[in-house]
Amino acid sequence: MSKTKLSNLYKLEDWWTVWIGLLLLASVFSGWVKVVPKMPKWKGGDIAAALPIELIPGLILLAIALCALFTFGNIVMEGRRGRAMIPGFFGIFLLATLAYILGNSQVAKAINLGYAFWALAIGLLISNTVGTPKWLIPAVRTEYYIKTGLVILGAEILFSRIVEFGPYGLAIAWGVTPIVVIFMYLFGTRILKMQQKTLVMIVATSTSVCGVSAAIAAAAACRAKKDELTLAVGMTLIFTVIMMIAMPLFVQAVNMNELVGGAWLGGTIDATGAVVAAGEALGDVAGKTAALVKMIQNMLIGAIAFGIAIFWVTSVEKKPGAPTPTLNELWVRFRDILPH
Repeated sequence: MSKTKLSNLYKLEDWWTVWIGLLLLASVFSGWVKVVPKMPKWKGGDIAAALPIELIPGLILLAIALCALFTFGNIVMEGRRGRAMIPGFFGIFLLATLAYILGNSQVAKAINLGYAFWALAIGLLISNTVGTPKWLIPAVRTEYYIKTGLVILGAEILFSRIVEFGPYGLAIAWGVTPIVVIFMYLFGTRILKMQQKTLVMIVATSTSVCGVSAAIAAAAACRAKKDELTLAVGMTLIFTVIMMIAMPLFVQAVNMNELVGGAWLGGTIDATGAVVAAGEALGDVAGKTAALVKMIQNMLIGAIAFGIAIFWVTSVEKKPGAPTPTLNELWVRFRDILPH
């Protein structure tokens, strides 16, 4: 492995989320951490029950420990300026605690407004009224936190859970996904007559697999232009936000089974973080089911990107009479998908 690759391994955010998540899991499995504060359910105006005094020391220790881990990773990735996230992290921790308190009230539980809904509501309220404070901005690392949480959540989703999910669940994640990619590409190029085939492929992949990550992989595989990738990512993010809010409301409105609703969210919403947030808004079962479907679906990123590279080299870009592309060309395309 080259020095560049080694540099990426300790400076990429994706890897730090894995290391932090595994470290947190190891601290629990080893018995070093025996108790993690859990916000209780509470009724009406019983504010004292919403945040018992005995929980406060544990929450403070948890905030300090998490801040130390995330800040250390941030310093390695960004240098000294990474320390700027410390005050903002504690501010976000307080807001997250508030979201949990509101989500655990009897009224909120009765109408399925969990902590994910309140976190979204608080964030929208702040950003659209007073605006995000400057001291808080360095700590607003959404992907950093969500990806770490997904590593921890993944510990609950063992292979046995995947087997229990059954062939229908695997069909949703592995069978339907490539079919949707192919259908969207053919629809865009043959029915809509779109000339930018690379743009069509990026949009098809990002909306069928896992949003931005899939868009970047597809763009590398078909050598798309930067402005096409930017447009596709923007479209994906817009629809992700809309679906993250609208789909759980629709599931509740039609009284859909929580398990089925979670699977639908996981297979339809693009971004993994948005899938978890939308699933948790419906309940614990829907949250875990949605995350499971999306994680299984995410496994296809490499395979689909490699398939796109083969299709692009052998069909889309091949000129009449030109020699058959070599395996080296396929390797170059696939290598571009990997982090540099």
